[in-house]
Amino acid sequence: MPQYRYKAFNEDGKYVSGKIMAENQYELTTFLKVAKLELVSFKEEKISPLAVFNKIKSKDLIGMFVHLEQLERAGVSIVESISDLKDNADSQAIRNLMHQIHESIKNGHLLSESMAKRPDVFSSTYIGLLAMGEKTGNLSGAIASIVDDIKWNMDIKRKTKKAIMGPAFGIVMMLAVLMIMTTIVVPKVTSFLKAQDIGLPATTRALMSFSSFMQNYWLLVIFSIPAIWLIIKLLTYNHEFAISFDAFKLKIPIIGPIIQKIDAAKFCQFFAMTFKSGLGVLECLESASGAVKNRAIKRSIIIVKQQVSDGQSLAKSIAETRNFPTLVSRMFKVGEESGNMDDALKNIKFFYDREINDSIDRLVAMIQPTITLIMGGMIAWITIAVFGPIYGTFSNLK
Repeated sequence: MPQYRYKAFNEDGKYVSGKIMAENQYELTTFLKVAKLELVSFKEEKISPLAVFNKIKSKDLIGMFVHLEQLERAGVSIVESISDLKDNADSQAIRNLMHQIHESIKNGHLLSESMAKRPDVFSSTYIGLLAMGEKTGNLSGAIASIVDDIKWNMDIKRKTKKAIMGPAFGIVMMLAVLMIMTTIVVPKVTSFLKAQDIGLPATTRALMSFSSFMQNYWLLVIFSIPAIWLIIKLLTYNHEFAISFDAFKLKIPIIGPIIQKIDAAKFCQFFAMTFKSGLGVLECLESASGAVKNRAIKRSIIIVKQQVSDGQSLAKSIAETRNFPTLVSRMFKVGEESGNMDDALKNIKFFYDREINDSIDRLVAMIQPTITLIMGGMIAWITIAVFGPIYGTFSNLK
């Protein structure tokens, strides 16, 4: 959807300007009239690559959906609820979004159809939940499920950030210290050893070679990591490579099981949400696959969907993929046999919430001592390689 920069007069005759997203210039004019602004001029803006930083924040989305849920439960019409948000929301981005949705609903579209016009904000899974809520008359329940999911995703991101930031800082510091030692400190000391014309041990010769490499190719070392990341990113545009690479991620010790548990929890949560709303099993699988990030697991869900459509048991199909923990297939089996799928899948989410927390804590606890050991090993190597020959030289002088 295009973004427009506009200039207008408000009710008090004051000159104002701003940005707003609209389908076309006529919709732009309508939005501004609703906001009691008289359009003077406008210009369509190209979306900047930095626009990703101006996206609607998750906490603003939560506030928006909670507002809609509460007013829906109180019996307030969805049009009035959205009208209230477009005038009073704290976030300008939310107010602009509500302007668009409000106009779409006034033109005869449902809430789900109106939100579907903004795929950059609302996922297809959320749209499906809202559409089912409108169909069954339980819109507030669908909105509550969306709020729970956004909160859960925010919690997962927070935990992931916790697992990455500390170790990443430690690794950067370690590389910085290594770079300074090998390019500045070590060459000055080893130049003294070379001048003594003495036999140097293997550890010292190895350190001198490593130091020489770092001095000559330090730019290569610095840029190699982002270059490798960029190459992998470009290769992932190939669908088969992307699936193979994501399958490889699942096999990485410690990290792989965390990825698997996070996506398994997401899959089960979305399956439970959509199943509870009244969708069939195949539709639930289709919807839940959209919540999964790992493409190897996503492909497994597509295979499960095909096998279930051919008449195979859901639990058996999930077990055969080998990309889900055994707990998932076991709980699906319990849900199928008991007829209470919702409770069975809630047990998975409850279990994995604790498991993910514990796994991330273990990862952080393991990485930090590892970095310390590597740093200690490097310093010990430099100390032995430098001071060993010096000590030997002083001993010979005696």
